[in-house]
Amino acid sequence: MNDENIHIGALLKQFFGYWKIYVPIGIICLIVAICFLMVTPKKYGFTARMQLIGDNQGMMSELKMLKGSGLNALLGGSASGINVEDEVIVLMSRTNMTKAILQTGYQVETRQQRGLKNVLLYGKDNPITLLFPEQFLDTISESIKIKMTLSDGVLQSAKIQSELFETVKMQELALPCRLQLPVGTIMVASNAGISISGKQTLDIQITPLQKMYEDLYKNLAAGAEENISDIILLEFDNENKQRGCDFLNELMAVFNQYSRDVKVKEADLNARFVKVRLDTITTELAYLEHQIEVYQKYNNIPEPALYAKAAMTGKMELESLILETEARVKMMDYVVEYMQKTENEHASIPSFEGIGEKSIAMYNQLVLDRERLLLASEKGNPALILADKQLAEQRKMLLETIAATRNSVKASLEELNKKNQVFSSQLNELPTQEREYIEMKRQQKIKETIYLFLMQKLQEKSLVNSPDEQVGRVVDAAYCSAKPVFPKKLIVLAIAFVTTCILSLIAIYMKVFVFTKR
Repeated sequence: MNDENIHIGALLKQFFGYWKIYVPIGIICLIVAICFLMVTPKKYGFTARMQLIGDNQGMMSELKMLKGSGLNALLGGSASGINVEDEVIVLMSRTNMTKAILQTGYQVETRQQRGLKNVLLYGKDNPITLLFPEQFLDTISESIKIKMTLSDGVLQSAKIQSELFETVKMQELALPCRLQLPVGTIMVASNAGISISGKQTLDIQITPLQKMYEDLYKNLAAGAEENISDIILLEFDNENKQRGCDFLNELMAVFNQYSRDVKVKEADLNARFVKVRLDTITTELAYLEHQIEVYQKYNNIPEPALYAKAAMTGKMELESLILETEARVKMMDYVVEYMQKTENEHASIPSFEGIGEKSIAMYNQLVLDRERLLLASEKGNPALILADKQLAEQRKMLLETIAATRNSVKASLEELNKKNQVFSSQLNELPTQEREYIEMKRQQKIKETIYLFLMQKLQEKSLVNSPDEQVGRVVDAAYCSAKPVFPKKLIVLAIAFVTTCILSLIAIYMKVFVFTKR
């Protein structure tokens, strides 16, 4: 062409003339794509759903809704829902993930060549089981690969490779047998109910626990199904259908068990505190009841209620309010007394309604964080020093807040007592014995109120172990997608087509503009 215009029909005709170039390239790319589909193991998508259960949905809901108006109200505390993001973080924490990995044996992959595919064996398909101490996975830093040949219940040969040690070879070992390695001992046993017939070659890989956790953390997607939903959606991919379902189900079970253990631990802490106070109140109440009985006999007052009926009618409602306020002050005093003891300097603080659950929960979390640091480091660790400083500051703030709240409640109590003096003036006309008796009965009611409150806390401890006291309710147990998510045939064939076009254009260009000029 002498002009600068490009005739598309001529170009297409010229392009079709090079069919000897792009047809072989297309056939080669198609063969490669088919081989890829035949060799690559299929991966399936796994999904599970779990609904978070709020505090107002369990057996303890009525007790938990009884919020006090003291320190908790001052700090703005109220019944709050579950934070989905926090629960997702707990669900995917290393503690829960590694426990689910160990219980499902996820860190061990056993593969067998079946046709062109290297198939992942799991459960009833796996003819052998590997046993080793739990700390074995924490001590190794690199993967261990084992290639073994089995025949009629005998391990004919085993080749063990890792960057941690030189290659180890073993032969002719009857199952079960021990593989003695420089990093530890691995027990190889036959899987119960599966007979090993004929010759089988297995490729086994043992992955370090930390690496397996990091890989799963990247591949596992967890979060709220919708922006304002309390349902957690779990998704990830795996080659073996049963293995993927087992892991997701086990992870949800471990998460629920962990949450229940935390509740039981908190309840045990409160129970120990309550039992000590309950013993003291029981002794004081018994002594006071004995005093009242003796006083009645000594002063010959068989039915003292008849003497004070007229004067007590107008002050019953006010008296009840005073009793509740004094009981609240007593409970604050018990908490302050517990915190001021030297042996409780780094101990968790029991939580009660109306005495700052939110602030005490923050303080207890700092105590738990300090205990973890103390177990994992020395006393001079800067992180531990910082934790002690934060704990001291939080403790000081908590004591100041309780003191301020106590003063506020005490002021309210003084106002109530002034009003009560108006009614008390009516009692001056009653016999001295009767007034003394009424005061003793009043003290008895205060101690009975505290006694019933402490007994309620002990009942809450037993309710923590109820069946519905868990964080998550399984809505959908783990299930597998009907079709594999990888590899997808259409995508692979599309890539093969695009690759054919690109390679063909490059080959034609080289032929026309490079080799022809030469």
